[in-house]
Amino acid sequence: MKLLEYQGKKLFADSGIAVPAGETADTPGQAARIAGEIGPEAVLKAQVPVGGRGKAGGIKIVSGSAVTAEAASILGMQIKDHRVEKLLVEEKLSAEQEIYLGLIVDTDTGSIVVLFSPKGGVDIEEVAEKEPDQVFRLIVDPFIIPPRYRLRRFIRQGGYRGKLLEELTSVAEKLLKLALKSDLLVAEINPLMVLADGRVLAGDSKVEIDDNALFRQQFEKRFWEEQDPLEQEAREIGVTYVKLDGSIGVIASGAGLAMTTMDLLKEAGHEPANFLETGGGITEELLYKAFRLVCKNEKVNSVIINLYGGVNPIEKGARGVVRALSEMDNPPVVVAKALGNKQEECWDVFREGGVSVVTAVETEAAVRELLKRIS
Repeated sequence: MKLLEYQGKKLFADSGIAVPAGETADTPGQAARIAGEIGPEAVLKAQVPVGGRGKAGGIKIVSGSAVTAEAASILGMQIKDHRVEKLLVEEKLSAEQEIYLGLIVDTDTGSIVVLFSPKGGVDIEEVAEKEPDQVFRLIVDPFIIPPRYRLRRFIRQGGYRGKLLEELTSVAEKLLKLALKSDLLVAEINPLMVLADGRVLAGDSKVEIDDNALFRQQFEKRFWEEQDPLEQEAREIGVTYVKLDGSIGVIASGAGLAMTTMDLLKEAGHEPANFLETGGGITEELLYKAFRLVCKNEKVNSVIINLYGGVNPIEKGARGVVRALSEMDNPPVVVAKALGNKQEECWDVFREGGVSVVTAVETEAAVRELLKRIS
């Protein structure tokens, strides 16, 4: 579950990580009141669970009588298909330095990967590509917080010394403790701002919580704000779904299969429309609902299916896909690679339903077949 910026910052603040002064507003009038209490200048920040807010006009520096009009222009706007319904109104701060600090759970190993870079304020992927020696990584056991000296040595790689080194080490330690306490899959502070007076504050937040741990966390209702109806529907179906910007739908029975398929599409110059992982429990009803879900994205003009069945016979999943296709007036182009329990029966079901079947083991073959059919 993705949190909005203000929600992530509340978790940070509750954990002892300093954040700028600010409050949320639902109306232009509220925004004007909060901005007036903050000081001569404030920052209005659209609260949506996607990046690119600044380029879309969703972040503005405001002052005086202009606050109401600027807040009205942001509230209600669409940013990457997400309607802005809430603003974070914060104090305007000038950073002497902008640092990146984040962590992510490696789902293959279960370890926590801590990432740190003195080149903050831009996408960490961009820094890693252009200046890989400026991105430092620390692998952490998910059950044990590293001792302070180890974290200090990690942060020192950025060239920091003295009081600032201790401040940054403290933030890293608090972020790790928060991740373990709150079952975070992703926790990112970019930028981690160093002010002229030496204070260190989280200028932004990107936080994702493990859906499987929500029962334990018992978050307040506001933490359940769901901007994307497709992702909400996916949670109800029982699949993992992330909406993306491309036009090729992806359905896979495992996260690794999905990521491989997506990477191969990108290498071929095509963008996936989503990430969707069904898990191993393939049934007719699950694949029926998953396929319909993917096709509800209006950008989707084709779908690639990548299944590997173990215990569950995969021909049942094929029946679900074919049933969904039969109900569509303008069905997309579909290519399926399916291997495992009752694979031959699965291939027959797909072919009878008009789906192009790839029997090769390599996912590359399925990607080539799909691109050939849509070119």
